Amino acid sequence: MADAALRLGIELPALSSLKTQVSMFENGRRDPGPDYQSVFCEVYEATRVDLGFVLQTAPSQFDALPTLPSPRVSSPKANTEILSYLQSVFVQHAQAEPLVGPRFLVPAVQSQVPLIEELCKEASGPLRDDVIRVGARYSEFLGWLHQDTGDSQAAMLWTNRALEYASELDDPVLSAYVFQRRSNIAAEAGQAGYAVGLANAALRHAERLPSQVQAVALRARANSQALLGQADDCARALDEARSLAAGPGGDEGDLAMYCSVSYIDMEAANCALHLQRPEDAVKTLEASLTRWPAEQQRDRGLCLARLATAYAQLEDVEGAYNAASQAVAIAQTTGSARILAELVRLQSHLVPWQKLVEIAELNRLLGTMKGS
Repeated sequence: MADAALRLGIELPALSSLKTQVSMFENGRRDPGPDYQSVFCEVYEATRVDLGFVLQTAPSQFDALPTLPSPRVSSPKANTEILSYLQSVFVQHAQAEPLVGPRFLVPAVQSQVPLIEELCKEASGPLRDDVIRVGARYSEFLGWLHQDTGDSQAAMLWTNRALEYASELDDPVLSAYVFQRRSNIAAEAGQAGYAVGLANAALRHAERLPSQVQAVALRARANSQALLGQADDCARALDEARSLAAGPGGDEGDLAMYCSVSYIDMEAANCALHLQRPEDAVKTLEASLTRWPAEQQRDRGLCLARLATAYAQLEDVEGAYNAASQAVAIAQTTGSARILAELVRLQSHLVPWQKLVEIAELNRLLGTMKGS
């Protein structure tokens, strides 16, 4: 390793420290940073992909949205076969999203929009409600995907489109779900007052909502209340949300099937961070990670990034580094800007330790990700 580092112009620590680092790599306590990865690649004459340091990613042309195809002059007519196709494709995309993130899904989902919009323009009679509902689901989903890429403007645009469709349907459940999504976008953009108003709109007819939709709307209210420093109101909303999420699940087609107790706990920890209570955040997140659903990989990354921030606020630099390293790997795989944003927030708490080798490596890697 020393010979390889010399050839690469990389400075390694003293032999005793190097042995300690390698031991941590071997027992899984720490992941090799970029410099160590380069050294190992040189030693084994292999690539980072060969050694399992990074996953093979899609070609760079997927980083930009493709130009949407123009519809043919002869517009398609709505029928049950087309609707079944769109519904089945939507289910597949929704199942893939927590695992692969938004980067690869935005082009695929958005490519269906011209067809859906033409159907919405032409549909009438018994099938119109079904067509409009498909339009609402795709629009809301696109809003979420854009939010996870960090584009809050596009996220709100598509979510507003979904609300227009829901209004035509006069569907209180769909409308409430879209209102809480708008609240979530506003909260992440720092518009706490706007966010709490939208969450309250989602809960205006709470008695008519399924338990999981109520739970995510209460979670949205709690997040905005935490941003406003309203600790008691936030705690009440989270307690109610947790109780609803722990109850029996709804039908397979429910809008908020992902809303588990672990999910509410992660949101509760985020509220604790906003309220300057890192001890509560660590306790909640550590417990939540032990029961995290395997299919919710992207949200696990966000949970780990928030845990790293909480550790850093408690001056547990090793805990912060270990959690952040796992979160970085998931952010690289999914392309989630929300995970990266949390890791950027973490950096300000790591300033006192920025000269440590591990933290310097982490900061360099995050700088690369921000610039990509």
